Amino acid sequence: MTEENKEFINAYIFMTYENMLKTLEKGRLKVLFPEECNDPFEFMSAPPTKLPDGYTSFDSNYLRKEYGFLSFSKTYKSPTMWAHYADNHKGCCVHFRFPSLPEQNSSCRILAPQENPPYKYRQLRVEHEGECFASTQSSKTHEITKHVILYDVLYQKERAEFDGILSGHTAYGNKLEFRINTIFITKDKSWEYEHEQRIIIPTSFPTEVEDNLIFVRGFNPYIKSVMLGMHCPYSEGLTQSLINAFTLGEKNGTKITYSSKKCNCISVSRVKPTSNTFEVISDEHEDFLKFLNEIGK
Repeated sequence: MTEENKEFINAYIFMTYENMLKTLEKGRLKVLFPEECNDPFEFMSAPPTKLPDGYTSFDSNYLRKEYGFLSFSKTYKSPTMWAHYADNHKGCCVHFRFPSLPEQNSSCRILAPQENPPYKYRQLRVEHEGECFASTQSSKTHEITKHVILYDVLYQKERAEFDGILSGHTAYGNKLEFRINTIFITKDKSWEYEHEQRIIIPTSFPTEVEDNLIFVRGFNPYIKSVMLGMHCPYSEGLTQSLINAFTLGEKNGTKITYSSKKCNCISVSRVKPTSNTFEVISDEHEDFLKFLNEIGK
């Protein structure tokens, strides 16, 4: 990744205060699986249909057992998200800032566009040893490079159809185009307020198990700030001290060293109502984002 095409994308996860502390203490994120979600249609395709040759189209039920995902939101300003996922405004929102390639649009040249609508995605510059659902192989060295991809969720009225193709690369000239089956990123339009983005996590991805829950490492180093809800009972000062205790030095085999510089420490702030809308805002967080943009980090 050259400096010319290097970008950063901000992504947010809402959670309870207690889960935020556990996330930072353990240095890992919880992987979501379809059966845990409040939407029962996660990874559920339209029903299999009878094909002209007499065969039945592909059934997607097994995907719900073999794939999970990390869920992010594009914005922290939604009061509905704070109510639904941050303990009714008593929790917090964790801010991630990922280095990435520029946003890309999926190509519909492989499959019919009316059946496979285009979507947006970003290739993150996040290193992982495990299978990340997307990889490229150099034609010269045959070296395989694995990519972590952040997808925009599609919101539509009809469930996606499963044609048996999970993902793949197709070469057009010098360009290698990647597609994922939209069953992984399609939700009903009623969920549109979430502004969701997700990273698909195959079960072959290196994970940890605790209390029958699945966790994954490697993303916490990209946490830049934590915002407390309007009704969070804990102060910014206490929260900052706890976060520093969990993240300074080496914890659980993951070394995350923050200096006293503003850009290298996890900042803590609190959201408040905007002056004339239903959105919430953190002036400190907005100033922090401007600072990061100015220094290119």
